Amino acid sequence: MTQIIGLVATCPRVEALLTTSIPSIAQQSRLPDALVIVADRQGLPTNARQAIRALIPATEIHFLENARASGVAGTWNTGLAFIQQAWPESYIAILDDDDRWDTDHLALCMSTAESESWPDVVISGLRICVEGQEIPRPPLKILAVNDFLIGNPGWQGSNTFATATKLVAAGGFRESLVCCHDRDLAIRMLDLPETRISFTGRHTATWNLNAYPNALSRPGPEKTNALRHFLALHGHRMSLEIRQRFMSRCFELFSLTADELQ
Repeated sequence: MTQIIGLVATCPRVEALLTTSIPSIAQQSRLPDALVIVADRQGLPTNARQAIRALIPATEIHFLENARASGVAGTWNTGLAFIQQAWPESYIAILDDDDRWDTDHLALCMSTAESESWPDVVISGLRICVEGQEIPRPPLKILAVNDFLIGNPGWQGSNTFATATKLVAAGGFRESLVCCHDRDLAIRMLDLPETRISFTGRHTATWNLNAYPNALSRPGPEKTNALRHFLALHGHRMSLEIRQRFMSRCFELFSLTADELQ
């Protein structure tokens, strides 16, 4: 039986873990076979580990500290390396510490994988919530590289459900990027030959946009530097139309002009 290994990265934000992400994992109708929680900068305190174990007593939990470059990419990669060694044939289900899954998220992803002859990636819908209010958008049903050159159409950290093998083959998360890791990884995953992607067609994950002051999605110097770096990495692939749409999105969401991103 194919295993599901949950992966949560945290900086650490204990409140987010104990009130949002971990309870949603504990309530899954199909629990992960193991859960890997990786803390950046400093380890989780003992009382937090005990509280997490109490929430999911039947699940094998591993607490790690980021052994790579500081930041979410290095934190994810620390977990990815551990999972690839311990469960090389597994699906990895990522959840940000301040996001949540519906109770049937893992069950639906796994049943979709089984019915679709075990694709490399299964993508559920990811709803966006701002201060508790959902921003309507349809779940993904198709993807192309150009989608991620412009923005992110809906495949992000908390609805990543992919094989450890394919994530490692793509090179994992780019640690030199401050954010935009999901878009960069998606492009590299889609570039790999014979990458097979399936879609559940339902929203079963929730992205709590900017729920914390240090969220990487917030406007600021980190976001500006990341978009500048992303453009340097992938700008050569953009047609004039795609570049214009990329720039328009940067201005609409972050008030960044083309000159600021060169």
